[in-house]
Amino acid sequence: MTAAQGDGSGAPLLPIPRVSTSDILRRLEAERGAVGASAALAFDADGTLWDGDVGIDLFEAFLAGRCARPEAEAALRREAEAFGVAAEGGAHEIASALYAAFAAEKYPEDRAFAMMAWAFAGWREDELAALVDRVLEDRGHAGRIRPALLPILEWARSRGAPVFVVSASPRFVIERAVARLGVAPERVAAMTPAVREGRIAPELGAPATYGEGKTQALERIFPELAVLAAFGDSAYDAALLRIARVPVAVSPSPKLLAVAGSIPGLLLLDC
Repeated sequence: MTAAQGDGSGAPLLPIPRVSTSDILRRLEAERGAVGASAALAFDADGTLWDGDVGIDLFEAFLAGRCARPEAEAALRREAEAFGVAAEGGAHEIASALYAAFAAEKYPEDRAFAMMAWAFAGWREDELAALVDRVLEDRGHAGRIRPALLPILEWARSRGAPVFVVSASPRFVIERAVARLGVAPERVAAMTPAVREGRIAPELGAPATYGEGKTQALERIFPELAVLAAFGDSAYDAALLRIARVPVAVSPSPKLLAVAGSIPGLLLLDC
């Protein structure tokens, strides 16, 4: 079976081979020798490792609880002004307006995802961890993990192949979400706000992990990294998929399918 793909140029659609978890495992075994025994597996998080988006879940809970604090207001206001987002009131109202603009595709994804990390300005790391745990529990995160990927993660553990997770969601939610999958914090790259005196600051403390920023983040974590396989669902995972010997689309978005022709050897995992 196949799925249709485009190359982003309006050219005729081409088929993407649809493969099973077992097919992927056979490919990993076959290709591992060519790239080295320590070659890594790289995963996007939201929409790939699990169904749904934990960054969105967290930010919606943040808005529902009117959790924005005064420390974020000035930066949120600058962001709204920079992108022509009309907003009155304090930090909560501006954050809500920015999120509405993002949902309406009037606020760029890369900026929105970064904002959703630093908008927690003023929060202590421990109280933020408690909110993250509550949101993951309330949204049934454990039940949303994709079963088709679990044997691939187990294969990596059994072969000693390092697993990295690269996400555009806030690092503080991704670290806790992947902990149950056995991924250590030092192997997570995600939107990381600056922290000063134990509190979140209203800016990023590391480069954004979006698009090409995902591959750059991997290079910073492990400069000599060879990527055996990469897994993603979004168009902004395309750069990550292109550096892998075995690139795999997982429940791909229409935007990823539209650029799939630019990703040599792309496979579609049957979930």
